[in-house]
Amino acid sequence: MVTGGNGMKIVVVIQARMGSSRLPGKSLLPICGIPVAVLAAKRVQRGIYEVRMATTIDPSDDVLVETAKGGGIPIVRGPVDDVLSRFVQATADLPDEALVVRLTADNVFPDADFISLILDEALKRDAICLVATHESGLPYGLAAWVFRCGVLREAAQKATTRYQREHVTPWIKSVYGAQSIRIPDVPKEWGALRCTIDTLEDYERVERVFRMHGGDPVSVPWRTLCELLAEVSDTPMFRVPMREVNGIPHSILVLGTAQLGMEYGWANTTGCPSEKEAELIIEKAINHGVTHVDTARAYGDSERRIGLVLERGYRSSLTIVSKLDPLESLPPDAPEWCVRNAVDASVLRSCRELRTPYIDVLLVHRASHLDSHNGSIWKRLRELRNEGVIGDLGVSVQSVSEAKRALANHDVKYLQLPFNILDRRWLDPALQESLRSRPDVIVHARSPLLQGLLAVDGPTLWPQVPGVDPRRLLSKLRALVGHLGRRDVVDLALAYVRGQKWIHGIVLGVEKVEQLTDAVKLMSTTAPLTPAECKIVEQEIEGGSEELVNPALWPCRKQMRGG
Repeated sequence: MVTGGNGMKIVVVIQARMGSSRLPGKSLLPICGIPVAVLAAKRVQRGIYEVRMATTIDPSDDVLVETAKGGGIPIVRGPVDDVLSRFVQATADLPDEALVVRLTADNVFPDADFISLILDEALKRDAICLVATHESGLPYGLAAWVFRCGVLREAAQKATTRYQREHVTPWIKSVYGAQSIRIPDVPKEWGALRCTIDTLEDYERVERVFRMHGGDPVSVPWRTLCELLAEVSDTPMFRVPMREVNGIPHSILVLGTAQLGMEYGWANTTGCPSEKEAELIIEKAINHGVTHVDTARAYGDSERRIGLVLERGYRSSLTIVSKLDPLESLPPDAPEWCVRNAVDASVLRSCRELRTPYIDVLLVHRASHLDSHNGSIWKRLRELRNEGVIGDLGVSVQSVSEAKRALANHDVKYLQLPFNILDRRWLDPALQESLRSRPDVIVHARSPLLQGLLAVDGPTLWPQVPGVDPRRLLSKLRALVGHLGRRDVVDLALAYVRGQKWIHGIVLGVEKVEQLTDAVKLMSTTAPLTPAECKIVEQEIEGGSEELVNPALWPCRKQMRGG
């Protein structure tokens, strides 16, 4: 057991398991002949730090336990769905004042030198919790958390929600906060890189980096690995900003695919792209680091076109967010067996079109389906989730009242809502408080450009809405572009939405590869608006009326209901 300069005991705990939904068995994939989990441990260990591994009691992890023991790594086993308890078990012999370093076995870039940097800063600050992650400017996957053992035990005693117990740090962050560290001499472009191993493509990339070095995989410095990663030829010049949300990587850009399956959007003048163009857009999005794609049973050919790409080996690269059929032909008084059949037909059709046995996230396309038909729709979806056909459930909402109702349902883990620079409905204090009370809910904002209107230079395409002068509105937006130093109105509009910290992903649809490339470049090379800049926008431009911000109310509407 290592001690710091002040005699404080230090132990590194690496969480690992075989049951990854994206890349099963990844903990034992070989890198230069060494299993990933063992390599992660030995790189940190290097005769300096004591390392322990924490896994589950699930039989699938038996082989991981034997492998760790064979590599000389102590390993403890705990509950499958309670990572917090596993960490408490792994540190049971430590005093409360000891420092615990948390790592994950799918991140093999951290080494002893990296850990020393983090620990030195934690000791200097006398920090209760210190984090170094992608948000600190590091490649995604090069991360570490440091906290005191006594605080870990307190979290285990007081954390009550499933979310808090499935992850180690949420309760600690909510009570004590988490200080971040910015590692010196880290090139800005490293923040666009990805070194975690969540998918097969990730593994191939990381394995290639170690082979490029050619030396001892245990002793190669973390900075050298980052330099080699930046040279990998298949790394796009621009990668979408990413952060960890609820323990998984989440790009700020979510690819919207309504346009890829049908003619969609008020300002869409090119129509639905060809099948070849649609598939290319999806592939390019993946290559640029997009982690989530949004679709729906009601989006024409969208699911089918996504499925064509997924079956070419991209399934592990994307989290699929689809939506239940609107079920508009289902009578309000339909018997439960009829409702169940309708739900099953929609979900299984989505699985068939997407060429996947399960859907990562399924939203109800109508918020009313949370409780309509005596709750039969939502009941059946919960059953399908429990059977493994659906990963997480969520709701696509149109109004603040619908959002509040969705957040009150603890089975809801995703919330999708329309949001843009003219729409202030969602800043409602009561709604924001509801969002803060549900940190386990991932929020996606669709229509950030108001169905393309904010990307149109002239006012002639704008709908005729009483009380709205498009010329005056566009003039104000252009003035803000100059005042805030943005490229154009599109940049301003996207930067405003990106500046909302409560939004985890922006659903952006495109009809052309060039539009996707431009959006990725904007998001990867420009900063979101700061809170102060967002306030300037809100002072200069008042929120639009319901008739403006809700496309469903536009006259002579050309597109389907948003979302």
